Amino acid sequence: MPQREAKFTVNSPPEELWRFIRDFRSLCTCIPGVERINVVDDRTAELTVREKIGVVPIVLALRAQIDSEEPPHRLHATARAEHLTMAIDVTLRGTGSGTELLSLFNVKGEGQLKAIVDRLFERRAIERTAQFAECLARHFGAVPVKTPSRDGWLTRAWRRLRRFFSGPSRPSS
Repeated sequence: MPQREAKFTVNSPPEELWRFIRDFRSLCTCIPGVERINVVDDRTAELTVREKIGVVPIVLALRAQIDSEEPPHRLHATARAEHLTMAIDVTLRGTGSGTELLSLFNVKGEGQLKAIVDRLFERRAIERTAQFAECLARHFGAVPVKTPSRDGWLTRAWRRLRRFFSGPSRPSS
């Protein structure tokens, strides 16, 4: 089951960030790919999320539900779609400069699309987390915190190997 943890600071006190996170409509303005939201009640929302695999769009109808919460510090939610279950844990901790937000996502692809969902999550998690953090930073008037680069050691090693095996560049005639 793919898992991703992210931590960044938001220029806001915990109570203000908590109100933003607990408002499904506000929160979804910062979640990349959300096209539609239907708030069922104060703990449940139905979302339509669009993602691309290459040039092929994949549209997920998610039902998100808050399972437990300790305002304004902790929240556990679950989002489900036909081929996907996602567990989300969020922890807020006040700091001198705002609020540290720690999120943990566990994604489980299911059925025929399991491999695609798992691979897509692994490829896009860092990028989507950075987009979410930047949106929060804009909303709360802070400079976004630098997030880890997508170019991990494996990506850099792969580039070096490709350059090595492609040989020296040749001048054109």
